[in-house]
Amino acid sequence: MASARARISDALKGVIYFSGTLGLCRTVRGKSSGLILRYHSVGNADGAVPPYIDPSLCVPLHAFERQMRFLHEHYTPVSLDQVVAWIIGGHPIPPRAVAVTFDDGYQDNYSNAFPILKKYRIPATFYVTAGCVDADEVLWTSKLRYYFTATRERSLRLRHPELKILDLSSEGTKNASFAYAISLIKTLGKGRGDEVFREIESRLNVANMAPLKSAMMSWDDVREMSRAGMVIGAHTLTHPSLPGLPPEEANAEIAGSKALIEERIKVPVHHFAYPNGRGVSHFNAEVKEMVRKAGFRSSATSIDGPVRPGDDPFALTRMGVYRRHSWISCLAVDLERTRLDGAGSRT
Repeated sequence: MASARARISDALKGVIYFSGTLGLCRTVRGKSSGLILRYHSVGNADGAVPPYIDPSLCVPLHAFERQMRFLHEHYTPVSLDQVVAWIIGGHPIPPRAVAVTFDDGYQDNYSNAFPILKKYRIPATFYVTAGCVDADEVLWTSKLRYYFTATRERSLRLRHPELKILDLSSEGTKNASFAYAISLIKTLGKGRGDEVFREIESRLNVANMAPLKSAMMSWDDVREMSRAGMVIGAHTLTHPSLPGLPPEEANAEIAGSKALIEERIKVPVHHFAYPNGRGVSHFNAEVKEMVRKAGFRSSATSIDGPVRPGDDPFALTRMGVYRRHSWISCLAVDLERTRLDGAGSRT
């Protein structure tokens, strides 16, 4: 039923796109709000999705190029610095302004996305998980996904926090079991969540870790993008759920990521993104205050929505771009739907 609704929705978006209505929307209400887009991964030319990335978060290479060309032709790509200056101080910004951002720091951001961004002269911000880049270690969320993808076990018996048996007999049940496991770990917080992660790691018995090697960008990659005009932001050290950490550990993840990136690339880091946004509360008032005190100018959420002057710079909303946006009509409609959500007042 859900897939049928998605097909109908995509078909309707195609009708809207080809009707010319979107062009009128862009012209009539071009100055009311701006957009920050949230990407994660851009796939290789062969279309394959790495086994450690959620397929919905991996935009095919050919689709990403179409998307950047579309932004170049119909919107005004700007830097995140420009957007934040507009939000905080009302500095002028072009009509139909859109800023491109990437979360996590996957290597394909450099090898696949970066050349296309340069081709279309689109500035972007890359929120890197600094400790993972430093250690050439994939995010724990990606490692967990890989365990569920690669295991040959047919079931998983979890003892904590309560006895539960997860079905791993098919791709569909593996995906459902992974979704349960990652939500559970995020909800439990660091201490108990780590226990569950280690239990899963030992029971799924995956020995071949080669596919995870070099999954993240290197500091050389990050430095090259920074020298080319891309903005480098912070995404913590190890990608934890910040509200679930003791305050001193949360602060170390936030301030420590800023310090490490600045040490490695010799450029000030002004922008932060909260990790683990889907399915759990990924920030709160205390975490926002830690980010502000660490010296950042802004922090971005995974909450869908546009931005406009007067918004909280430490709770920036963004529009997620997913694999389903490979259809340019789907992206075009969602861009305008999201942007025009900011035309009126927001509470």
